[in-house]
Amino acid sequence: MRNSRPETPVSCHERASLAADGRQAVAQLFESLRPELLRFAHWLARDRSVAEDVVQETLLRAWRSRDALKDPAAARAWLFTIVRREHARLYERKRLELVCLDDGIEQACVPVAHSPDGELQTLRGAILKLPLEYREPLIMQVLGGFSTAEIAQQLNLSLTAVLTRLFRARNKLRALYGLSPAPEDASSEGLP
Repeated sequence: MRNSRPETPVSCHERASLAADGRQAVAQLFESLRPELLRFAHWLARDRSVAEDVVQETLLRAWRSRDALKDPAAARAWLFTIVRREHARLYERKRLELVCLDDGIEQACVPVAHSPDGELQTLRGAILKLPLEYREPLIMQVLGGFSTAEIAQQLNLSLTAVLTRLFRARNKLRALYGLSPAPEDASSEGLP
C-alpha cells in the first residue's frame, strides 16, 4: 500500500479549489462593501473622481494583503482604515509649487493678450496700478461684496469719502482702458 504525499495532484487540486473558493468569497466581500467605501471616500475627498481613485487603490491594496484578513467580520473596519490612509497618502504625495510672491505679482500685472482670460489679467493689472487709497475700497466693494457703509467703517472714512474714492477709482480704470471718464457731476446727468 502506498501513502500519498501532499504534493500529489489530488491534494494540489483540493488546495487550489479551497484557495479559489476563498478568493471568490473575499472578492464578493470586497465588492459588497464597495458602495460604502465609495460614500466614505467621497465624504473625505469631496470629489467623486478622487473618491473612485481612492477606493480603487484601497481595494487593490486590500486584495494584495487579503491573507492578513483572518476574520471576515473585521473586513469593513479594515477597509475603511485603508480608505482613510489612502486619502491621506494623496496629500502626502502632492507637492505644491512654491513661487516667489514678487514674481507672482509681476506676472499678474503683465497683460496676457493671447490667453482666453487675457482681459481679466489686463483688468487685474490696471487695478494694481491704482493708488492704494482708490484700489482698497474698490476691491472691498467688487470682490469682497462690502457695502459702502461697511467699507467706511473698515477704513475709518466717511460715507461720502468712500463714494468719492470709488467714483475716482472707476474713472482712473476707464482712463487706463482708454475710455472717457465719467463726468465729475454724475448726479446731474440724469436730471432734465
